[in-house]
Amino acid sequence: MLWLSVVLTPAQVLAASLNFISIDVEPWATEKNGEMSGGFIELVKEISARTGYSIDISLTPFARVDRELETGGHDCTILIPRSEETVVPGELVSYHEMGLIARPGVEINSYEDLTGLKISLIRGSSITPRFDSDQSLNKVYDTDYLIALRKLARGRIDAIAGAIPTVRYLAVHNRLSAAIGETLALADIPLIFQCSRKSSQLPQMEKINQAIRAMKQDGTIEKIRQQYYF
Repeated sequence: MLWLSVVLTPAQVLAASLNFISIDVEPWATEKNGEMSGGFIELVKEISARTGYSIDISLTPFARVDRELETGGHDCTILIPRSEETVVPGELVSYHEMGLIARPGVEINSYEDLTGLKISLIRGSSITPRFDSDQSLNKVYDTDYLIALRKLARGRIDAIAGAIPTVRYLAVHNRLSAAIGETLALADIPLIFQCSRKSSQLPQMEKINQAIRAMKQDGTIEKIRQQYYF
């Protein structure tokens, strides 16, 4: 797991301190040469600047996020909704298109076209209730989208299920654009600020909610969305 501390001014040192967790995948968040970057990183830096809170960021595979929130090992995240038995939901940040991207030559004009296809799914992720519960589909599990894209390029799978903007970003930035073909959107999933029910920092949620609302109103979130494809 990787960590980043947002640098604060001396006047902010005594402010509240929180631990945020993010999935370790571009364009959300990634670490290169000792520095973190990505849409999640920019969002949290802006939240820290507007609230004065000290926020540490950890990066982890998707499947580990729920465990960290369940145990209270981390305070908060910005992600698709997690179980309300585990988290207290906060402000809506934005919506994210979920669905499938097929390899060239594979037609996916409707859900019924998924029958018989070999579909990659990130372990621990959720697409839609119908897709998640559909045991008739041939689903194979991968640890990240880049692995899935490489398998798509080699014809080892027929489609990738997940966050469509994220998959497109990775394809463009890893010279794999030729590996992707038709897209089938299944849902617009909300990205929510949410905190562990076991967090000692729950009283700080309202100030963060206010900061997120202001970021939406002044166009800051839209600017980050356009830059990082989320």
